[in-house]
Amino acid sequence: MTAIRQPGKVNEHTELIDLGMYGFRGITALYLIEGKKRCLIDGGTRTEAGRLIKTLRAMGAFPPDMVIVTHPHYDHAQAIPAMRLAAARQQKRIEVLASRDAIPLLADASFNTVFGPGPYEAITDVTPLDDGDTIDLGGITLRVYAVPGHCTGHIALLDEQTRNLFVGDSIGNKIGDHTAIPPFMPPTWDPDAFRTTIGTLKRLDYQSMCLAHYGYIFGNEAKTVLDEAVATCDTWWELFDRNAGRLDDSRFIASVVMKEINPAIPDVNPVSFPLVVLFPLLMAWNKLLGKGPEAIVSLLLKPTVEQLADGYRMRQGA
Repeated sequence: MTAIRQPGKVNEHTELIDLGMYGFRGITALYLIEGKKRCLIDGGTRTEAGRLIKTLRAMGAFPPDMVIVTHPHYDHAQAIPAMRLAAARQQKRIEVLASRDAIPLLADASFNTVFGPGPYEAITDVTPLDDGDTIDLGGITLRVYAVPGHCTGHIALLDEQTRNLFVGDSIGNKIGDHTAIPPFMPPTWDPDAFRTTIGTLKRLDYQSMCLAHYGYIFGNEAKTVLDEAVATCDTWWELFDRNAGRLDDSRFIASVVMKEINPAIPDVNPVSFPLVVLFPLLMAWNKLLGKGPEAIVSLLLKPTVEQLADGYRMRQGA
């Protein structure tokens, strides 16, 4: 497939940084763009803030001049307070930019409680962005596009020099060549806006695409992934429709997903010390019990299925 899903340079001035979310590589990517100014696309999770700061320092890129938040979900913004604090200790300031519609949700991050109890920190002093705005990084220009649906206040950014498009989570997740996850996450999923967003993205003159979950996609796949995103969303939504009475049983729903959709095993690897030890043991234990690798996929799917069920129910109850 035409994708890069490893940390490192993806084009002449953009580098993929793996966040190590949930202690695994291969789940969440941030992107560092280096012009005369350094810009980080998305701010990561609070729990991985220390690792992110250490990674940026090892790259000679901390603090970045700015962080652009594609949308206000916790895994895209909650490391920002820690980064700002660390930058202040160096007498530096990080400018944070986000959609004007995202700013209230960044200031009152409690809407993220649908993903867990937190704590979630308020992010204030944010520069507002509107559809059509441009951001000058010095030799590199990013153009802003409103792409709601997955989340209120979601934006995409087009690097006008390389024609590389940063889409955040707006089209869903593709954490492997054959592992696609739909975008209907809580709490502000809007299916009509999602389809409008797909139309907006299809009209753009781009050559490559950066997904937050996960990687840099280029070639023909960068175009076909948009239709694939719609098909993925429709397939999973129909599955949830048929099993609406059992959405509280995430193990059952994960098993149905495994049987009917059969997502491939994502190429994720443990990064934190406990998981480096425990993950191979879990694989070996499953093998001993005669369980295939699909048991690992089901385990990893469970929290995602729970969140998708919340997104489905919230929309059905709207």
